[in-house]
Amino acid sequence: MRIIVFIVLFFTAFYVSAQDIIPKERFGDLKLGVTYEDVIWIIGFDGSKLSRESAPEMLREPLIELSIDFDYVVNFRYIMDLPVTSVYFKDNLVVFFTISSYPEYNQFICQDLTTSVGLKFWDSLNQVRELYGQEVSQLQYTSGDIQYYAYREDGICFGLDNNEVRTISIFDPEF
Repeated sequence: MRIIVFIVLFFTAFYVSAQDIIPKERFGDLKLGVTYEDVIWIIGFDGSKLSRESAPEMLREPLIELSIDFDYVVNFRYIMDLPVTSVYFKDNLVVFFTISSYPEYNQFICQDLTTSVGLKFWDSLNQVRELYGQEVSQLQYTSGDIQYYAYREDGICFGLDNNEVRTISIFDPEF
């Protein structure tokens, strides 16, 4: 069984690694502005749907800090082609989503992913600042062990754990 999982993850990583993470726009086929039904089609199955009120604080905090309104969030915690863990919706359209190297099986998929300007998972805060700028245009906040650096104008947010990029979120600052 482990061999089958490894083979699936290997080919998934090859497919996904060819795709860039485009701020304010998309990651692979997952795009801002698509419907809930589109997300289920792209990902291949449904996740856990939580209303804004029932979502844990750690899921609400990044959007509150960025003043992004949402009605519900769908969490995905499965082995899948895209390492997307949370997708947020307003009026049934995607307004924010997170690509994550957590849980452990996502690490293999994320190892070759890059943003459109070349930032990779496990890069440092210094590398984030070299590519996206210093403190001027960003919001900073902490949730648990993760420090978030959100570049609102760029439509991208980085979650760093132990000075390594572990999550990347995409949003449109106009939403």
